[in-house]
Amino acid sequence: MILFHPIVIVIVIVVVLIHHFKVRNSPNAKAVKALCKDKTPEQRKVIEYFCKEGRKAKILSDEEYLAMLRAKRDSLNLRQKALDSLHLDEEKAKGLSPTTFEGFAYKNAYAKKLPSGNWVSSAYQVSWLFFGSTRVHIYRYTFHMDDGKMSENTDELFYGDIVSFSTSFETETARGVGDKRFEVETHKFRIVVPGNQLLISMDGYSDDIIQAMKQKLREKKM
Repeated sequence: MILFHPIVIVIVIVVVLIHHFKVRNSPNAKAVKALCKDKTPEQRKVIEYFCKEGRKAKILSDEEYLAMLRAKRDSLNLRQKALDSLHLDEEKAKGLSPTTFEGFAYKNAYAKKLPSGNWVSSAYQVSWLFFGSTRVHIYRYTFHMDDGKMSENTDELFYGDIVSFSTSFETETARGVGDKRFEVETHKFRIVVPGNQLLISMDGYSDDIIQAMKQKLREKKM
């Protein structure tokens, strides 16, 4: 049995307390604490996940954050929100060949790079597209895990007004603690119309779906 001298034990305790004090009073800790003010417990966890520094910082794991995000997404019932916002009923929607895209949004959101090389952010977008006989009905919903904010957008585009469907890589500026800003390359589904374009977030997609949408557009424009 190994016995430690009381002085050694005291020194260890003092060192631990000093380290704990330095961590709690570091510029990063103070900045994160300010960002967490007036936030819900879940929002504080999200902010700490993206902003808290230090190898021993107690934050969510990547898997825990993604699980939290998926639970939030699933709780929103976004397909029904899309139908309601586009004034479509379920029977009509069944005949409109619905397609959905989803992915992280980075503009002015917190973001971090995972060990896999993929990026995640505090903002997430889910989009539903319903293809009718003469037009495309589009619904986009973006929600923010760090502050509860959301945005909803609806569009109805006649096939004759659509120039093209395509995918593109876009650069968005994400944020960190304080004035920290950095660029993230993100993949988008792009709908081009005269003088404008609609960009839709998508992470992981089937090229077959994109090609089918392009083929439908070609047929409708003939």
